Amino acid sequence: MSEEEILFHPYNALQIQDILNQRAKTAFKEGILQEGVISKCAAYAAKEHGDARRALDLLRVAGELAERDGSKKILLKHIDEANEKIERDKILDIILSEPKQFQIVLGSIIYLIENQKNSNIPIFTGDVYDFYKNLCLKNKLEVLTQRRVGDIVQELDMFGIISVRVISKGRGGRMREIKMAVSKEITRKAKEIIENSLNYT
Repeated sequence: MSEEEILFHPYNALQIQDILNQRAKTAFKEGILQEGVISKCAAYAAKEHGDARRALDLLRVAGELAERDGSKKILLKHIDEANEKIERDKILDIILSEPKQFQIVLGSIIYLIENQKNSNIPIFTGDVYDFYKNLCLKNKLEVLTQRRVGDIVQELDMFGIISVRVISKGRGGRMREIKMAVSKEITRKAKEIIENSLNYT
C-alpha cells in the first residue's frame, strides 16, 4: 500500500460564498440577511486563510448579535461586530490558557505602557525584563532568563497582542520597541485575567 498525500487548498471568497448560501438557506428565513452580508463574511474568511469554518462562525455570531439587538435582519454591521468579538475571544482564550510566565510578561508590558508619563515614549525589552523580574520575586515565581523572556515577547507579537519593532542603536546594538496591538477593551480584560491569575498590583 503506497501512501498518497492529498492537499486541500484554502477556499477562495466565491467558494466560501457558495457554502454560506447553502447553509444560510437552512439556518435563516428568507429576507433575514441584508444584501452583502454573505459576501462580507466570505471576504473576511478568505482573507484569513480561506477557512469556511471561520465564515460559518462569523455568520452564526452575527445572527446571535442581531437577535440580541432585537434586529429583524442580520446587517453588515453585525458581521463587523461578530469579527471583533471572535478576535477578542480568541486573544482572551490565548491569555487564559497560557502559562503564568507568559501572563506575567504580558502583565509587565501592560503595566509599563499604562504607567508611562509620556505615552509617546516607547517601552523596550530591557524595561520589561526589569519589571518582570521584580514581579516574579514578589509572586515567588521562578525568574526566567532575559533571552527566554525575549522569546515570550516574540510569541506575544506573533499572536498579535503586541507589536514589536526592532530599532538599531548603532554601536549600542539593537533594541525592540514594544506597543500594544489590541484595543483598550481587550487590554483591560487581559489585565483582569492576569490580575486574577497573579496577585500583582
